[in-house]
Parts: sequence; C-alpha cells; structure tokens
Amino acid sequence: MNDENKIGFSEFPAFNIALGKTLIAAAWVDGELNKHELLCLKNLILQFPGITFEDWRKLKIYLAYPICKAEQHTIAEQFSKLVYLSEHRKTAWNSLISVLKADGKINIEERKFAEEMDSTLLENSENFLRKLKFYFFQHTIIDENPWSKESDSRDRFIHEFFDNPVYFLFRKALLEKNINVPNSKPELQKICLYSAILCWFANVDQKISLPELRTIRAILTETCGVSEEVSKCIQEVSFVIDFNDIQLSELVSSLRDCTTKVERNDLFYSLTNLIIVDKEVSEKELECLRTIALYLEVSQYVWVNSLKNVVVGAFEVNEKS
Repeated sequence: MNDENKIGFSEFPAFNIALGKTLIAAAWVDGELNKHELLCLKNLILQFPGITFEDWRKLKIYLAYPICKAEQHTIAEQFSKLVYLSEHRKTAWNSLISVLKADGKINIEERKFAEEMDSTLLENSENFLRKLKFYFFQHTIIDENPWSKESDSRDRFIHEFFDNPVYFLFRKALLEKNINVPNSKPELQKICLYSAILCWFANVDQKISLPELRTIRAILTETCGVSEEVSKCIQEVSFVIDFNDIQLSELVSSLRDCTTKVERNDLFYSLTNLIIVDKEVSEKELECLRTIALYLEVSQYVWVNSLKNVVVGAFEVNEKS
C-alpha cells in the first residue's frame, strides 16, 4: 500500500483549514456571499474530518468581509503548497465546485478562479519533488499548525475578532468611509459590544422593525454619546454578524468586564426600551432579557425595576395606540 492510500486528508488538519479558507475565498470571488453559499460552506467544512466548531468559529473571520484579489492569491498560494496527494486535489476540486454551484450558477469570475485553482493543484500535486518531500517529512507536514501567524494572513487577528467582532469590523468600516471619530478606542469598544447586544436582542423574533432600528440608533447617540453618522456605521456592522448563544455570552461578559456597575445598569435599562417599542412583549423577549441580565450580573433590584418599566411602558404604548 503506498503513502497516498495510507495518508488521507482526514489526518492533515493544516490542509483542511487551508481548504476551508480557499472555499470561502471562492465564494467571495464575485464580491458577495449569499445565504446559499454560506450554508454550503458550513455543511462542507464541518464535514471535513478533524474540523471542530472552534475551527469553524475561527474561519468566520474570512466570512466577515470580502476577500480582495491580493488576499485570494495569498490564500490560494498557501493552500497549493499543502497539496501533496492526488486525493487532496480531488477533494479540493469537488468541494470547490459545490461551493461555486451553491447559488445555482457559476459566473465568469468564479469559473476563472476554479480553472486557475485546478491548474495550480494539478501542478503541485503531481510534482516529483513535492512527493519526495512528503515521503520524507510527512509526519512534520501532517502536524503543521493549521493557523498561520504570517503578516499577510487574517489569522493573526483572530483573537481580536473573537474579543469584539463588531469593533473589529467597525474599525475597518471607518477606514473605508474615512469617518472621523473623537471617542477613544476603549469607549468605542464598549459601544460596539453594546450595539451588538442591542441588535441581537432586536432580532430574537427573527424580524427587526423600523421603530426598533430607530430606537437602537437613539440609544447609541443619546446613551452612548456618539454621532448619528458613527451610530449608523456601528449599527450596520452589528447586524452583519450572526451570534449564537455562546458568542452572546462572550460579548456580554466582555461588556461586563469593561464597564462599571452604574454603566451596566444604565445600559440595561436602555435595553428594555426595545421590548415595548413594537407594542408587543413576548415570552421569548423576556427570556432573552433575563439571559442578558444574568450575563451582565445586574442586581435583583435592577431586574425588578426593569420589569416594572416594561409593564408600564407596554401599557402606555397600548393606551396611545
């Protein structure tokens, strides 16, 4: 039995991660990432042997915003260096086609990307010296760290992205829009965390109304003290990111750790305004409010008074309507 039959991509974590980045780059090649491509990427990547949800979580930094031509080239080049076996090439090609066809069509940019990748993979996977290198150093290659720290890779920003993904993307948006912000970095980090929580809370019923959008904007400008332009930018970024319950816990915990008790109470009271703005108070909203209260570690006094405000506010809204 030859080495190619013994060693598959299941035992090669660096290859799997690099393939994941390449597939994401392929999905971004037309400048957008739609829900069909995102679902296909998630299903494919999480089925790769050895890929964990933590790996998928890290790969989200590549899903967060478009991958430009230069970064596409770097990702493809780094991946091609890890293709030692024809099995790798077949796996990569089949996965690539699945992603490119996820939305039902393959455009010119996607077809060109696929052809270039196929050519590169063919050259690298059948190169004699590369096969020789794999034969002599396969254990070192297989144990290679799948997460790069090179200066031209997003991987070096992963921890910063985890700590505060909204601020990470907000800072990038500021640079692109050339918006001047007088607030300090710590202040903006807190505001971004809070905005993410507000947007998550507004979306618990899977819909966000215009009054909720206006309320969030008002909270950011009045409670947090940022300009209308900045609050709009932060809000737009906040709605881009999809948070699960674990990530919400981390975001709220981060906000708790960088705020005073008085600040947390004020922020929590402002959060309750979102419950009544659409003239409905659901059991799901109250449950989510309680979850945030626990993560923020607000006192029983604040929680009880918040509920009173919700009841009174809901009554006043219904009276006016």
